[in-house]
Amino acid sequence: MGATYEDILESLETTGRLALATLITRRGSAPGSLGAKMLIRPDGGTAGSIGGGCVEAEVWDAGRAVLESGEPQILAFRLNSADMAESGLICGGNVEILVEPLDSTHLPVMRGIVETRATKGRALLATVLPPGDGAAPVQPSFKVLLTPDGGVIGPGADVAPRDVLRAEGDKLPPGATRVVAGDEVAPGARVLLESIASPATLFVFGGGHLAEQIVPLAKRVHFHVTVVDDRPIFADPERFPEADEVLVSEFAEAFDRLAIDGSSFVVIVTRGHLHDQLCLEKSLETDAAYIGMVGSRAKIKKTYQELEAKGVPRGRLEQVHSPIGLPIHARLPEEIAVSIVAELIQVRNSRLFG
Repeated sequence: MGATYEDILESLETTGRLALATLITRRGSAPGSLGAKMLIRPDGGTAGSIGGGCVEAEVWDAGRAVLESGEPQILAFRLNSADMAESGLICGGNVEILVEPLDSTHLPVMRGIVETRATKGRALLATVLPPGDGAAPVQPSFKVLLTPDGGVIGPGADVAPRDVLRAEGDKLPPGATRVVAGDEVAPGARVLLESIASPATLFVFGGGHLAEQIVPLAKRVHFHVTVVDDRPIFADPERFPEADEVLVSEFAEAFDRLAIDGSSFVVIVTRGHLHDQLCLEKSLETDAAYIGMVGSRAKIKKTYQELEAKGVPRGRLEQVHSPIGLPIHARLPEEIAVSIVAELIQVRNSRLFG
């Protein structure tokens, strides 16, 4: 799991400087996902991952060197079959990893990113990449955040071509990462663009034993999680310490209080058929990106029939993920939770990366 911007900000505020590794290009079967981050602290400690043991030892060494020199560098890994056999690696493909030093001058950028994510805004982080093969640095250089209010903050804000960057950023899906090249963006250079967006929000309706297993897993893979139940003993923050919000509410009323939009995910795991059907009916009135409901095939069929009789289009019902979760033959609550969260990841990442 890569380091989050919140991790980076906390570490930077504590240590005053660190090296940040970001996976910027990926081809073939190389590990890691675009934008994955690993931070290296001055004491040698790390947080996050950019793809596992295949390259992280080299990245750690580069991070230490970058902290000493203050100069960013790009690591290129081209792993063919012979390389893999010789080194004992089981991963292949090609990756590029940016390793850059961060210090107190980058605090406004990181704070802006964390604030944007917390307020469900959209921003763009743009970084001029260092040249490879010992070439001379490219000017102008910048690492800036284009904020939701139209501002630009960060080192090099005065030279960053904000209009060009915004136009390029508009082409990116929320949360996506892309390297672009072009003299209009930065003469003779490549620029790393990272679309900054808040984590996808997961609404879990039902606070029972299955929800207890789902919530911590969803948090570990960077969902913002809200749990809803009409029973105070189940909608208890102490029962869900990892949740961002725990709401005691009648299910019908909860939908009037929650901001469920096109970036939201809904998981329905209440204690009974009537509550599940109510939550499903209300969820289908929203633009949620994902709606999943637990239940046997017989229960699902009955629920769909009753909702169709109430005028819900069949095509809309066919968009519901039910039975919920990926088909991994899960039986125990913790196994079912894994299958559900895996499906959430699948849907979220397919929206981000196609």
